Amino acid sequence: MKRIFTCLLFGLVALAWSGCSKDGEENTIDLTQLVGTWEMTRMYDGEDGTWDNEYGAEYGFVVTLEFREDGTCVITRQVGGNSPSVRYETYVVESNTIVFSYSALGQQEVWRIEKLTATELNVAFDYPGGNYTDRACYKRIS
Repeated sequence: MKRIFTCLLFGLVALAWSGCSKDGEENTIDLTQLVGTWEMTRMYDGEDGTWDNEYGAEYGFVVTLEFREDGTCVITRQVGGNSPSVRYETYVVESNTIVFSYSALGQQEVWRIEKLTATELNVAFDYPGGNYTDRACYKRIS
C-alpha cells in the first residue's frame, strides 16, 4: 500500500510540475505581433450568449484598432456611409492582457488576449458587476 501511495504521490508531483510554465514563457504576448491594424470580424455578447458575425464593410459596420509601437491605439468605428469616428487612446501590454487608458472617460479597460497570431487577435473583456464576458475577434489588415 505504501508503494502505491508513493507512486501516486510522485505521479501527481510530476503532473503538477509539467503543467507549470516558466515566467515569461507562454503567458507573455509578443508585442511585435500586436502592432498593426486589426479589423473586427465578430463579437460575442456574453450577456445574451450570442455571436454577431455582421462586421465589416459588407455589413456597413467597420471597427478597426491600430496598435502602434509607441503605446497608442487608434480606434476607428464607421457605421453605414457616415464619417468614421476616431479615438486615440493609450495602452500597455501586461502579460496576456492589454490595458487601455481612456483619456476622455478617465477609466481603464482590461482585455485578455485569448489568441494572438500573425493574422488573428481574439480578446475577452469582463463587465464588473455584470457577471458576463464579451469577446471580440479581429483579423490583421496591415
